[in-house]
Amino acid sequence: MCLKNSADTNLAETNVKSNISRKEQNALKDLSEDSSIIIKEADKGGAIVIMDRDHYKEMVMSQLQDDQFYKKLDQNGDRQTMRRIERLTKKFAGEFTKNEIDYLTHFEVKTSNFYGLPKIHKSKEIQENIKRCENTYIKIPKPSDLKLRPIIAGPSSCTQRLSNLLDLILKPLCKIVPSFIRDDLDFLNYIPEEVQQNTILVSFDVTSLYTNILHYLGLEAVKFWMEKYPTETNERFSKEFILEALQVVLENNHFHFDEQFYLQIKGTAMGTKVAPTYATLVMGYLEEKLYSKLPEIFDETFVQYIRQNWKRYLDDIFIFWNKTEDDLEKFHTVINQLQESIQFTMEMSDRQLPFLDLLLIKDDTKIITDLYCKETDSHQYLDFYSCHPSHTKRNIPYNMARRICTIVTDTTLRLKRLEEFKSYLQKQHYPENLINAGIEKAENIPTSVLRNTRRKDDSEKSDIPFVVTHNPRNHNILRSARRFFPILEQSQNLKDIIKESQIINSRRQAPNLKKILTRARFATLNAKVVKKCCDPRCGTCEYLEEGSEKTLKCGKKLTPNANMTCKSENVIYCITCPTCDENYIGQTGKLNARVRVHKQQIRDPSVRNTPCSEHFATCGKGKFKLFPFYKMHNDCEISRVAKEDYFIKLFNPKLNRK
Repeated sequence: MCLKNSADTNLAETNVKSNISRKEQNALKDLSEDSSIIIKEADKGGAIVIMDRDHYKEMVMSQLQDDQFYKKLDQNGDRQTMRRIERLTKKFAGEFTKNEIDYLTHFEVKTSNFYGLPKIHKSKEIQENIKRCENTYIKIPKPSDLKLRPIIAGPSSCTQRLSNLLDLILKPLCKIVPSFIRDDLDFLNYIPEEVQQNTILVSFDVTSLYTNILHYLGLEAVKFWMEKYPTETNERFSKEFILEALQVVLENNHFHFDEQFYLQIKGTAMGTKVAPTYATLVMGYLEEKLYSKLPEIFDETFVQYIRQNWKRYLDDIFIFWNKTEDDLEKFHTVINQLQESIQFTMEMSDRQLPFLDLLLIKDDTKIITDLYCKETDSHQYLDFYSCHPSHTKRNIPYNMARRICTIVTDTTLRLKRLEEFKSYLQKQHYPENLINAGIEKAENIPTSVLRNTRRKDDSEKSDIPFVVTHNPRNHNILRSARRFFPILEQSQNLKDIIKESQIINSRRQAPNLKKILTRARFATLNAKVVKKCCDPRCGTCEYLEEGSEKTLKCGKKLTPNANMTCKSENVIYCITCPTCDENYIGQTGKLNARVRVHKQQIRDPSVRNTPCSEHFATCGKGKFKLFPFYKMHNDCEISRVAKEDYFIKLFNPKLNRK
């Protein structure tokens, strides 16, 4: 559910009632401030998991302490990574435009965060409790078999833009991989209506694929596909650049957890942009090795059979097996010998088996497809009273009913699934006539049309989204913005873009419960303190105020967001006059260097450029007290100045007004 904020009166003249009650707002505040718990979305199924904070930390640390995959660092490695990317762009400068180099090397960098998503769908203990419990929530203190899926979230990390570029370059190679399927709709078009009587449904899954792809193997695989199909990648970028850039992304996966920096030394991060494409090409490369190895054990007919029937989405594989079970066991052994770090688990059934979001059912020789939901699936659809554009909510019944009609082939089973879906939406306050209209519209579309993947024609106008955060109180800003298009059209380039494109109104989602309650960053909630460095040569120690908080003259308190000393960098600080207790707020890249500047300006009127210097010289008699209270997460001066301005407006200190 997205929330409407009734307190914000700047966005509209009229006040609109919030879509959650005051008690619910207070409950959200209490949950977000509760230091004993941590809230995460489940890895699959849409459920929300509330975990004991210490238990969550223990589970994460059990992964990070595995020195086969992660290495603890003494300091942040982002600066060295950016230098490496800059050297890379200089080396291959002829392959880039000026704007592309700027895109890759000049942006505000934020260190990635490590977090884990609870795999409740793989916990037998949780599944058993769900079967016994009819409530919408269950309580299990520290389930013993619960695991976390490691995620490294770095939308603004050093390598993310380079990773995004590599993804665009390499993605066309995926469609060349014989086993590649794009999604469950693509897989539906491979499923036969009938199979042989002896056919077994078989699925394979790779154990922790992303973290088990060795760097040399990944680079070898990408090189293989580029050399085999050189015309599929953009000719502007050389093979040498692509491989070197990929190596930079793989070897510089820095992140932090609980204020400690780490480096992933094996595998690739689940979170970097190129990871799915990279994993697809690596698996395709191993499959090519498999096809060359199989003739040593099986006949050519068997090899062709595997080529035609082996279908894979990332690490999930499915095959209709009409050979013997002995051959299947032998084949399973062969694929586990392809690469020691890549191991396959296997499931099989002669009746039914799930794959992706589908359940494949074998009825004699006929194959029926049904929806598949894990037992831990919460079936939480968007509430009709949520703060979303009305067209989004109106389209949900039709789109979800269309998905059911696309997947579920048996008529009786389809009606059952549609009734279940209807009950889920009714619980979310959708009007019955809206649900029925959506279902009726979906049922009238032939299955052949539903399963047809529409490709955008090159002659169609491209869309340019005009993005604003959704707020029902705002008028249509795009309508007003169109009046200024003639100004843009004074530039011939912009005129051509606007002429050849369709500008569409796009809404950014307002904060929902997940955004309000979940955080990627984790930090132990110990009080942060400011301490003197105690270096006998330090000229800042005598001015530094120690402690875990400081009270301003206005009565408001400052609490440090990190442990800091005289040598801290990229900080916002407060200076206090020892005589009158008036305050001044400033920012600096290096605290000790900034103190030297302040002292010089207090002594020498000719070099003063801050209004507080004269005050400290006269009222303070050359003395002042310094308290750094906010440490930035990057060294961007623009961000630092913006944060300084925010605190000045928040506290309005007298000495900043002079």
